[in-house]
Amino acid sequence: MGVAGLLAMGLAGPAQAQSSSAAGAQAPVRFLVVADREAPLSAVSGGRVARVYAQLGDTVAKGKLLVSLDCSDLEAKRAAAEAEFNAAQLRYEAKAKLQGLQSAAALEVELTAADVNRTRSQMRIFSAELAQCRFVAPFDGRVARVHVKEGQGVAPGAPIVDLVGTGTPKARLNVPSNWIAWLRPGAHLDASVDETGERYVLNVTRLSGRVDAVSQTIEIEAEFLGDTSRVLPGMSGRATPAKSGGKG
Repeated sequence: MGVAGLLAMGLAGPAQAQSSSAAGAQAPVRFLVVADREAPLSAVSGGRVARVYAQLGDTVAKGKLLVSLDCSDLEAKRAAAEAEFNAAQLRYEAKAKLQGLQSAAALEVELTAADVNRTRSQMRIFSAELAQCRFVAPFDGRVARVHVKEGQGVAPGAPIVDLVGTGTPKARLNVPSNWIAWLRPGAHLDASVDETGERYVLNVTRLSGRVDAVSQTIEIEAEFLGDTSRVLPGMSGRATPAKSGGKG
């Protein structure tokens, strides 16, 4: 090969590399659809499932009871603690009256007051433990999965119910780091969802504060614009920079 041929190759190399880089920057990027909010509810303490109030796919309001555990033993302990508290309260009131009549020492009154506080604290402990027997929806959402059945025993940490929000879903994706040159919150991406074949516009909402040094990508989040009634968490698709390239 002559000198002219080598020069031609040398000149063509950088141009081809730039062209390839530009094409790569515009190549579709995979994204995953995630819910606006998620709550994987799990058991804090062990027990047996008493009743399941929600089923797969149910739409539930914030505060709705989803699952309850059989905590009759804790209920009995709390009732006993409440009885002790009431008795301590009566003893304190009696001692306080006697002190007013100068028939009881101040120390006796202080001891009965301390007993009231002790039994009140014990009652609150059992009340807090009883609250762990009820699994309620922390927000408006849909039941994505029910892990338990009535009568089933569960161990501490066992999954109970998965709940996802009903708000506008989000897309999570890793894009080439050179997109940072134009990528800002409010920028738009053209997207298509594999499962439905429908096209959407994504509005970029968040950018990670770090670029992955190995893959030279940055993680971002974007929300769907328009009707998302058919878009469900777990779906996936492809996204490219919007043709307009501007903000919404």
